[in-house]
Order: sequence, then structure tokens, then C-alpha cells
Amino acid sequence: MLALSVALLAGAVVRPGTVHAQTVAGLGDDAIPLPKGSKRFLISGLWNDWDAVYAPTAGGGTTTRPLFASLATSQAGVAIFPQLVSAEAGVRTLTGQSAFALSLGALDAAGEVRQSIAPLGVSLGLTRRLSLRLLVPYVESRDVSQLLLNRVGSTANVGMNPAYTTTSGAAARSANGAVLSQLDLARTQLTAEITRCASPAATGCDAIRANGAAAQALLVRAGTTRSAIASVYGDATKGGAPVVPIENGSAQAAVRTTIATLRSEFAAFGITNIVEGAAPAGATAVYGPGGMTRIVSDTAWKLGYTRLGNTRRAGIGDIDLTASYLLFDSFQADQVRRLLTPSRGVRSMLTAGWRFGTAGADRTDDPFDVPIGEGANALLVRSTTDFVLTKSFWMSATVRAVKPLADEIAVALPFRTDANVFDAFVVSTATRSLGTRLELEVAPRLSVGQFFGISAAYLVRRWGADRYEGGDPTSSAPLMSTFELPSRTVQAAAFGASFSTLASYVRGRSRFPAEVIYSHTIPVSGSGASAPSAVSDRLELRVYTGFPRR
Repeated sequence: MLALSVALLAGAVVRPGTVHAQTVAGLGDDAIPLPKGSKRFLISGLWNDWDAVYAPTAGGGTTTRPLFASLATSQAGVAIFPQLVSAEAGVRTLTGQSAFALSLGALDAAGEVRQSIAPLGVSLGLTRRLSLRLLVPYVESRDVSQLLLNRVGSTANVGMNPAYTTTSGAAARSANGAVLSQLDLARTQLTAEITRCASPAATGCDAIRANGAAAQALLVRAGTTRSAIASVYGDATKGGAPVVPIENGSAQAAVRTTIATLRSEFAAFGITNIVEGAAPAGATAVYGPGGMTRIVSDTAWKLGYTRLGNTRRAGIGDIDLTASYLLFDSFQADQVRRLLTPSRGVRSMLTAGWRFGTAGADRTDDPFDVPIGEGANALLVRSTTDFVLTKSFWMSATVRAVKPLADEIAVALPFRTDANVFDAFVVSTATRSLGTRLELEVAPRLSVGQFFGISAAYLVRRWGADRYEGGDPTSSAPLMSTFELPSRTVQAAAFGASFSTLASYVRGRSRFPAEVIYSHTIPVSGSGASAPSAVSDRLELRVYTGFPRR
């Protein structure tokens, strides 16, 4: 794409003539001033792609881990779905298996983020040293994630609670209600018998009088079983947990055994209303590969997400308005002299401005949302110094700082992390205080002939710690919490190629002044947590009007 753009541009604007060595712009920022009265129009494309983030290691170092790696597991249970903790405890009670681990099956998790940014900018040279720039980015972000649950179909021990289904829900709730009614009646009758047999004149009380402690213990166990059934399976009017043991599985068989044992023990005291084979309705369907999408939107899970993975956002990102002032220039802010004089020199520029947080923040209804910007107003400062060492070799050193302002945003509480992304949540507001963003860039550049150049850069990017403070004032037990994303740093290397007609235009040999710059950036290392290991490609077209000629 770069070669085609350069070839077309060269054929359209370059006239035959003598080639003179000159400075060609390169990737990154530089301190080259915009001539007074001229304009520079920027049309650019930036493509970011990452499927891994940096994460700390146990030994104190840092490594990369795939996105959503913490969600991948051979047994998707309460570690992924904390709202199932009570269901797991209930099944343990019903089965008598204290080590029972509820599982929806293996969860395969993989993620990738693809981001396309089209910055459109215009710069105006007010004086020889002062210029203004407006940069408006159009951003498209995509979450290309895959969460495949129980892909082989045989690794789950629980499935969908039939009490919630539209087809068999009534029958399942009826079965659950029947078991509960039988247990309730048995407990009522045994309680009445214990009370009756307390009288010395009562007859037919041999069993109770011989083992009164066992009768009392049976009442307790039957009550515990009744509560566990209602919690896990539901009752005659409503469902319980979103998942229950599979109908033909070992856990459901253990539940039947528990109820059968109670039936026998009640019969020993003359209570025979519990029907042989009585049991709550087990699951007849398990969640399959697309189950996660169903889970996050199912009201039984109390999540309330409207989308999960493979989502797209597009719109105007955060808009920058900046002013740049040339502090020093050994070329005296003369663009003709800069381009045509093969001499050494130094120039330095200071830029300051404002970022309008027009992008908006994260969506609360999408756990994997990729915002199109930070959505926070921010103060921008940049300092760049160029060192022109020979007629064809020069380099730039740039320091950038972004100071976001605190704001109020909508958030999901408790604050989402990989550990609780599928826990039940409420939507509330939080005070967001984003950390200062700092970036250091050193970029050497080499002109190759009159029109072409190659360049490189080494970048160090650091995000300060981001802090969120929020709470749910409508809750009887307010979910007040604070979440902090620690500071993180990424080091990256960039390589680029450039094509420029500025020198040729100054000499009167090109039809219009323009530059095409391509760069490719790769991550080198990182520290902290959650910093993306992103690969970037950028293609820029800069077109000038009012540029001076010799």
C-alpha cells in the first residue's frame, strides 16, 4: 500500500530535475515549524492489534499472557461464576459429598482487540513560530473474543435448570413442589407424633420413645434437605439456581438416595407420605459452546449484559486542540533554508493543548467493551527537539505528557476484573481519576536522496495508576468500593519510510507539497499489569497549502 501511494504521488507531482540531498520527515513528532499563513491537512490511518497483555510473574518479573487467559479452565465453576457458590453448597448438602465441585464444563477463552483510527487534522501557521492544530479521530474498535463452553459436551456435571424453561418449566416446578410438600408434611406429622408421644398415656409410640434423639435429628436433616432443594432446584412457583445436577448424572443419583434415605427413616416412625422415587427435576440439557452468550443475558443468572464478545464500537474519539511554539531554531524558522541548506542545526518546540473527552467511557452492559477513547478531558503537553547532524541524518527527542481530569462515569459494581466479570452487578456511578500518561520517544532519521527517507524510533510509554471510587447508594448494604489499576509501562520500537516533495516544491519542480509516512511499531517489553502488547501500523498523508518556494 505504501509503495503504491508513493509511486502515484511521485508520478503526479515530480518533474525531472537534479536531485539534492535534503531532510525528509520521518515517523513520530518533530520540531519543524509550520510556515506563516500555510496550512497542513492530515489524513491518516492507524491500526492497532493485540491479543496479549503484560502481567507480573511470581518471581517479580513481567511476562505476556493471552487476553482472557485467566478465564480459561477445565472446569467452569464458582471461580468463574461466584453467584453459584450457594448452589454448590446446596448440592453438597443434598449429595453428602463435601468435595463436590459444580462444573458447567471446560471453558476455552481467547481474545483479540482490533482498533482502526482515522485521525483527520488541520494545522494553521499563525506566525513563523506559532501554529495551531485540530485533530479529530474517527475510531472503530472491535473485540474479537471467543468463549467456548463445554465444547466436547461431556465435561459438565450440572446443566440448565428446567424450572426456568418455557417448555418443561411447569412440569419441573410441579415436581419440585411435590417433593417439598412431601417433606413438609412428613416433618409436620413427625413433629405432631413427637408431641403426642410426650404424654405417658399415648399409645403406638414405641419407635419414638425408643429413639427420640434420632427422631429430632431426622427433623433437622429433613429441614436442611428441604431448604437445599428449594435453593438449588426451586419450588412449585419459581426456579432456584440457574443450574442443577444433570438428570442421569451421579450427583442427581446421590440426591435421590438422600431423599430415599429420609423416606425410609420417616417410615420407621410410621410416616409414609413420601413417595418412592421422589426427587426434584434434574437438568436434561447442558450448556454448549455458545452457552456463554445465553448465560450473560439470562435473567436467572442476574448478569444483565446485552452483549458478549465480537462487538464493535465506532465514532468520534477524543478531540485534541493544541498550539505549538518554536522556542529555538538555528535555521531561523525558514523552511527554504531548512530544506536546501546542508548544514547542522538544532530546533526545539513546545506544544500545549486540551483534549476534549468526546469518546465516552466503557459500556456497562458489555464486559469486554473496547472504548473508542478514554472519554476524559485532559491537559496535553509536548516538547520536541531536533538535532540535524548532517545534510541527510537527523534525529528527534520528544517527551509527551497527558494529564486527565477526574470525572464521573457509569460503572458496574463491584468493579469488573477478570476474576468477577461474570458475577452479578449493579450499575452506578464512580469518580474516575486516570493517572498521568507519559511518553519518551527518540527517533533517528536518514534521508535517501531528495524524496525518500527511512526512520526508526524507540518509545517508552507509562500510564500512571487509574483509580475508581464508587458505590450503590440504593442498596441496603451499599457496595462502596475502590478499585485501582496499577501503573504500567511499555517499551516499543518503530520503523518507517517516508516520501516527501517539500524540497522539490521549494525548488519549483513539484506541483504541490506533500508527505507520505508509513511506520510499523512492535512492543519490546512491558511491566505492570494489563498494558496491551500491541502491534501498530500507521500511514499518513500530509498535504500543505501556502508553503513557500525559493
